[in-house]
Amino acid sequence: MKKKILILALSVLLIFSLCGCDAITFNVIELMSPPKATGEKAAIQELIDTEAGSGYTLKYPQNGNYRSAITTMDYDADGVEEAIAFYLPAGEAQTVHLLIMDNINGEWITVGNHTSKSTAVDRLLFTDLDADGISEIIVGWNTYNALVKDLSLYMTSTGASTEIICETQYSDLLCYDFTGNGKEELLLLSLYTADKPAAASLVTLNDTKNSLYTISSAPLDGDVVSFAKLQTGRVFYGQQGAVIDGITTVGTYNTQLLYYSEYFASLQVVSFAGDTPTNQAERSYAVLSQDIDGDGIIEIPNTFKLRIDDIQTEAVPAALIYWCEYNATGNMEINETQVTSLVYSLRFTVPDKWGDNYTAYVNYSSGEITFYEWTQDNKPGDVILIIRMFTPDVWNDGVSAKGYTELSRSDSYVYAFITPGLNSSMMLTNEEITEAFTLI
Repeated sequence: MKKKILILALSVLLIFSLCGCDAITFNVIELMSPPKATGEKAAIQELIDTEAGSGYTLKYPQNGNYRSAITTMDYDADGVEEAIAFYLPAGEAQTVHLLIMDNINGEWITVGNHTSKSTAVDRLLFTDLDADGISEIIVGWNTYNALVKDLSLYMTSTGASTEIICETQYSDLLCYDFTGNGKEELLLLSLYTADKPAAASLVTLNDTKNSLYTISSAPLDGDVVSFAKLQTGRVFYGQQGAVIDGITTVGTYNTQLLYYSEYFASLQVVSFAGDTPTNQAERSYAVLSQDIDGDGIIEIPNTFKLRIDDIQTEAVPAALIYWCEYNATGNMEINETQVTSLVYSLRFTVPDKWGDNYTAYVNYSSGEITFYEWTQDNKPGDVILIIRMFTPDVWNDGVSAKGYTELSRSDSYVYAFITPGLNSSMMLTNEEITEAFTLI
């Protein structure tokens, strides 16, 4: 019998050795018990155990900044952190509980134990909707429809909490002082579904603080099926708002700009459409809005392919980005122009002296981006600049990289450039090239 056990043990060790170190580590970790909490965390854990009973499962928010099943946060600004936990009890209706805990005079107590109607948590966030210095607890709950989330709001006072169930649903949301009144509002964004059109709603607490009410609503682009990036900040001079980058039904990207107008006392949505360089925010490239020039205003990217001729067989046109800023007159202005390659994760800011008299080709077989003058015959002329991506081993051998000047490095490439040294007004100095180059 002992011999059989020994053979079995040796067989297991042999299997682990064939699987490699990662497999052994994974199995050991799976078999180990998690370390027991100590100190204050142990007291929180004990309170959760008491409230949840045996056999419960911790639940983790799937989106947002707070992804832990147990979050500590001083949301009431009293100098002492409170704790929030999500768990799924055993042996009862499978719905998630929200447990709110507070530390009173060194002892953890239950402030509220609220039952949801959901089996999963979308997100947890904190925002001060009534400007009293105490953040409300906002929880989003998943539903049977992945595009529709339920919303709950929890207000706390010493030793107690109150739940406010919100009728409004959302696909994604933002917290920000959109109206400029010193209070944060919720901007609820809803994608198109068979039941409801796509829309944005700006909501806040009512005067009696017992429910949410809608300040203003506006339609959104119904062709957007998911959100790629949501940002809040200055959207044009003197105006706060949100910039929404979305993905359409055909896989392109577009941008919508939202802000609250005091003049009209309503939520305004700007959707960009058209064929001009400053007014076509729908793009096939995965380039998302950002404050590209550091002036505090979020720019919107418009992308195009640069000009080519029929001679080039291995190369493809590089992508051109016009970074545009919306202004109070309703027009878009180009702030910066960049040539980009998403494959090589780089951008090159086009110098003013080039004007529109250039083009750029990407050759993936040689790992190069070549910039040319664009002639009056609508053809590429002299080479102005070559940026080449070397693998570290090729760069280090020093043969292929002879004559190139290093720009930057990533895990995959050494980025370097070379110039032909022509006597042309379009030629750039090494300093100008270095300043214009950036990695994404």
